[in-house]
Amino acid sequence: MYHAEIVISGQNWFSGGFFGVDIFFVISGYLISRIILSELYETDSFDFQSFYERRARRILPMLFTVILASFPFAWRLLLPADFEEFCNSIISAVFFGSNYFFYLNATEYGAESALLRPFLHTWSLGIEEQFYIIFPVLLLAFYQRLRKYLLALCIAMLLMSFSFAVHMSTENADLSFYLPTSRAWELLAGSVLAYIEVKHGRPQRSTMSQVLTVVGLCFIIFSFFLFGSDTPHPGFATLMPVVGVVLIIGLSSGDGLVGRLLGSKPFVGMGLISYSAYLWHYPIFAFSRISDSEPGIYDKVSWVALTLVLSIASYFWVEQPFRNKRFLRGKLLIVGLLSVLFIVGGLLAALSYDGRTKAFMPAILTHEEFLQRPWTSLKLDGKTCFDNRCVFSNDNSSAWIQLLGDSHMASLQSNLVSRLGTRANVVSWTRGGCWPVSGGDRDHENMAIYGICGAEFQQQRFDEIMEVENSTIVFSARLPLYLTRRGFDNQEGGVETFSGKNVFHEEFATKEDAAAFRVAVVDSVTRLLDGGHRVILVYPIPEVGWKVPKKISSDMPSSLREVADWLKSNPITTSYDLYLERSREAIEILDSIDHENLHRVYPHKLFCDNQIEGRCVTHDDERLFYADEGHPSYRGAEMINDQIMVEIEKLIATTEN
Repeated sequence: MYHAEIVISGQNWFSGGFFGVDIFFVISGYLISRIILSELYETDSFDFQSFYERRARRILPMLFTVILASFPFAWRLLLPADFEEFCNSIISAVFFGSNYFFYLNATEYGAESALLRPFLHTWSLGIEEQFYIIFPVLLLAFYQRLRKYLLALCIAMLLMSFSFAVHMSTENADLSFYLPTSRAWELLAGSVLAYIEVKHGRPQRSTMSQVLTVVGLCFIIFSFFLFGSDTPHPGFATLMPVVGVVLIIGLSSGDGLVGRLLGSKPFVGMGLISYSAYLWHYPIFAFSRISDSEPGIYDKVSWVALTLVLSIASYFWVEQPFRNKRFLRGKLLIVGLLSVLFIVGGLLAALSYDGRTKAFMPAILTHEEFLQRPWTSLKLDGKTCFDNRCVFSNDNSSAWIQLLGDSHMASLQSNLVSRLGTRANVVSWTRGGCWPVSGGDRDHENMAIYGICGAEFQQQRFDEIMEVENSTIVFSARLPLYLTRRGFDNQEGGVETFSGKNVFHEEFATKEDAAAFRVAVVDSVTRLLDGGHRVILVYPIPEVGWKVPKKISSDMPSSLREVADWLKSNPITTSYDLYLERSREAIEILDSIDHENLHRVYPHKLFCDNQIEGRCVTHDDERLFYADEGHPSYRGAEMINDQIMVEIEKLIATTEN
């Protein structure tokens, strides 16, 4: 339900659904550790071959089934660059390294682009299997040499892992999300429960234990609704669902309220098909989103239904037969699975290198614009500078450049910082959906997809900008969106949507309040100029309405040989007159500001009424200029920054002289 993003009454009611994987880790740690500990205490030894054979029977057949079933859809629906990444992601999944693969490929879990990666969900399978490669060996060593301290050692490792997770969730959230060391404490929580049960048995049923299991269930349910994508995770907030599941596992009984609920046939049935559902759901959702970029609630319900149907079928026809030890016994099973593993890995490697992605591939399909989100690419010390202030200091320069704006400015900043190099100190002040205006408070309740943009932040942003003396400020924002209070409709089929969310604060919902916003824009820029700063105004970047990479992907001919000629005869363009009409008010506002320290850059002169008369282009023969329906791609940013750098070079030269 979380990955389906089913919105009801304008709200995603499962915003904390990502905690499901943490609950899974605790349950997995409990079940597997109980098996290992029971064998150790009963036989005083541990059969590694038998253990890993059971893991192989449990994990690999379904994984291979979903991989093979996904491949035709990937071949048909994915662009070459996407297809190559898909093949590499499968190889990483087969070798249980998906968590590292997706981190190194700068995948921000929960972001829109992440929903289009069919095997992103296997990051958690990678963490689980990495844990079970190391943990049984550690547990055996502790049992043989430090048996009386075994529980204390597990608790110590749990606390160290939790402390690491809390620290990393603020230092480098993306890395922490994918690291096994940040997740081990959840698996170890289950291990501690297993140890207590193996050594001391289940606790006797009591009123207190039943109350605590209800509390645990409430913790889990509340965590799904109380937290969202902006929650530091894994961290302190993760304690709520983890403690909840620990209370249920440790204290529930078959005749208690929670025990009867979770022991009912629907819940038991869901438990039986949970692994199949886990593997099936993400590819189904991803391929469905790729083929339909604006799915409705009924589409998403159908995805869930299809997942359940395939999961039930897979449980009976794939999982059950392979778990039966009479089916492909012992060494024959291991040899068979390893053979399939290497065949699949080799096939995918060959296909990703020499197949669809290399043969007859037009240049425009080979670049990173099809995968990357340029507004999140600038990072400092592992943290993205999007939605965060970043300072790139340079002791060899006295010049200061400050980047002020929303996600349109953020799309320019990575290339701009790179080009400035050691020429200047750079401060990034970008935040998604956040107009760079002193005063005016974007609606917090409706800002879930953008981040907070309150009056307090705006005041802080402008105050700190003013503290840097004689800086050059690059000012860029999507003013037409804020002034018209609606997404862009190119009147040719491309209509921008915002998942039912209001894009404009109610404070400026009337004409009178919108007039106040216009004044606020002028006053904000004037304040910067009067404070001794030089300002480069970046005029509105032409909007598209279509997500350009998706538009090409869905409309292009199936034969890659024909794509280049098709794009030349069917370029993706929009009306220049419509741009002028929609941007008229924004252009008038910016034109009305007059100051000797004011400089102007006009992106529309690059893209509009130039290559094609009366049209705004989104690509040339080799590169896309847009990453989606409005944000410039890396190439688009380079083109706009060519103009910005001309102005900056003049100003830096003046400062140095």
